[in-house]
Amino acid sequence: MSSFATQFRHQLILVRRDPGPLLGYTLMPLLLIVVLKPMFDALGRGSGLGGAAQATSAMAVMFALFALKTVGAMLLDERTWRTWDRLRASPARAHTILLAKALPVFCVLVVQQAVLFSFTIAVYGLEPPSWGPLIGVVIAWSACILLLGTAAATLVRTPAQLSAAGDLFALATTIIGGALVPSYLLVSWLRAAGPVSPGYWGLRAYHAALSGGALARPLAMLGAFALAGVVATVAIARRKVA
Repeated sequence: MSSFATQFRHQLILVRRDPGPLLGYTLMPLLLIVVLKPMFDALGRGSGLGGAAQATSAMAVMFALFALKTVGAMLLDERTWRTWDRLRASPARAHTILLAKALPVFCVLVVQQAVLFSFTIAVYGLEPPSWGPLIGVVIAWSACILLLGTAAATLVRTPAQLSAAGDLFALATTIIGGALVPSYLLVSWLRAAGPVSPGYWGLRAYHAALSGGALARPLAMLGAFALAGVVATVAIARRKVA
């Protein structure tokens, strides 16, 4: 427990020292929610969701994807600083180190999502049918992003590679997932590619939670992407050790 607490406090210090990127990814979507709400109001008639709910869901998905590279960078730093080998040489087990480093980042991602929906609730009067499903989606989506970010940190070699690949992945996933422009307005081949994007299922999970729809399939797909992140992380780590 002491090793976990030490690593946890260390990661909290790292998050507090450089809050800029995550703070930006929390404040920018607030402005975009205000800007995009009228568009979603006009486009989303008959969808069962108002413009505020659609805009907030879209920004929650989009900027969590942009935060993915920040999540990966926090873990990549240990390698670029050449401190990861020291951590592995400590008495703490590998899963304890990873859990202690991941938990503060997971909390930041949950707070990011909570701020966006709290804003929409306070400003636009958004009322989900039930709080439980929405909280569950926030947790599931944040965990999915965390695990994909961990995989990204093991895949790339430098922060520059992570930044470039993270931006491209976030933008492509946001577009084909229907978070930036509703899926039905996309060209046919982009619509067909939607289900391969974690953003597609994240958006549908939020829509289901806010409309009282079925959540089983979106949550199952988010779980599949999270599992893929775990498998990729373990496989790449083992290959590098070998």
